[in-house]
Amino acid sequence: MKTLKTIALTAVFAFVVLSVSAQKKYTLRVNPEEGKTIAQNVIMAMDIETGEQKIVTDLTMGFDITNTAKKDNSFLFELKYTGINMKMSGEAMEMTYDSKNPEANEFSKQMHATVGKLVDSKISFSIDQLGKSSDIKLPEGVNLPFDRSMFENISTVLPEHAIGIGESWSSKSESEESGLLVENKMTLAEVNEQGYKVNVEGKMFGSDANQVGSIQGFYVLDKKTCLTKITEMTSDVDMPEAKIKTVIKCQ
Repeated sequence: MKTLKTIALTAVFAFVVLSVSAQKKYTLRVNPEEGKTIAQNVIMAMDIETGEQKIVTDLTMGFDITNTAKKDNSFLFELKYTGINMKMSGEAMEMTYDSKNPEANEFSKQMHATVGKLVDSKISFSIDQLGKSSDIKLPEGVNLPFDRSMFENISTVLPEHAIGIGESWSSKSESEESGLLVENKMTLAEVNEQGYKVNVEGKMFGSDANQVGSIQGFYVLDKKTCLTKITEMTSDVDMPEAKIKTVIKCQ
């Protein structure tokens, strides 16, 4: 009889703990440590199909992000690239670029004429407490895949209200360069020792408001700063002029 009572009490206790855990709300706000530098590495694979031609691009980037000051309710950041490597291959062609050895080949020299501006400059931008980026200052003449939208999405947009596990919020962003409108649905999936894991489902729309692509993946936000520390994201774009699949991993 005592055993049955013990089992019953344990079951009730477990139910209560799980219920309380499920109801717990988290207020997510960006709160970086001023002067602290965060190192990030990004690996991006992009497959582009245009007609019968297929181009595969592998891109690796390293950069440091430093919070330099706080102004009103926003934080000022500087980003400095530590290295950029790119490899492009297709039918009967292979081109490589290494920012630390830009004179290696003719393609590398041409790439460095624009990409080198990123390596040689500090990029500044602001992020508010809800993770929205603004005041992005890029060097002149920098082209895709280093357009302004890349830095607009450098942080995760956070919910305005406290959020519980399994609950969702949304964000919208538009790229001036590509003309694509992106609508993302974020869901707080779990909270663990790594941080806040946020699942992402997104849709991309062209200038005619028709859907042309989708996004699937997740972020992990640092528990203390709520800045993105890990990213794994896959996007697929299907337009008449090209099909593009992009896989991004960052940590």
